[in-house]
Amino acid sequence: MKKMKLYHTSTIPNLKIIEPRISTHGKSYVYATPSLEFSLFFGGKEMAGGFDGIYGIKDNIPFFYEAYKGALKRIFDNAVCYIYEVDPSTFVAGKTTFSGELVSESPVKILNCKKVNNVYNYIQELNSQSKIKLHYFCDTEEYNKMIDEYISNMIIELGILDKKETGIYGFCERHFPHIMERLQAEILK
Repeated sequence: MKKMKLYHTSTIPNLKIIEPRISTHGKSYVYATPSLEFSLFFGGKEMAGGFDGIYGIKDNIPFFYEAYKGALKRIFDNAVCYIYEVDPSTFVAGKTTFSGELVSESPVKILNCKKVNNVYNYIQELNSQSKIKLHYFCDTEEYNKMIDEYISNMIIELGILDKKETGIYGFCERHFPHIMERLQAEILK
């Protein structure tokens, strides 16, 4: 049986071991995915823990819907990342809500590495080859409704309204003021 390849993307070069870190799930994990292309969505600069857009895999094709105008360019243009192929032996599925994501609670050994010099250019190329599907923000009622629902759910699930001193609270205030105001008004009812 062929061993599954798993990928972890980082902006940190020359890693030999990846240590578990606390992320939006609140637990110390090393995250990986079997899709090299999908792993690129984690190779941006100044990522906002899922608040930059809706991303996932549908019909084996990674996709990204911008949550605000210019999100893809803001986080990926001129970003350098390293796609690490990692030892899959300690990874398990089902610990997070995303089906394309596996996690390890133990440090993970690096098997191979590929450097990407400009993630934005690379994902543009993959998009033109239909290996990923990028959806740029469009100011339509349907698109706005989809993004507003997604961002509202993220804010509620992660308790962002109770974390006023965090960077992600400020990020949401800057990019989604109408959502923050609506959710705060609903709390006061």
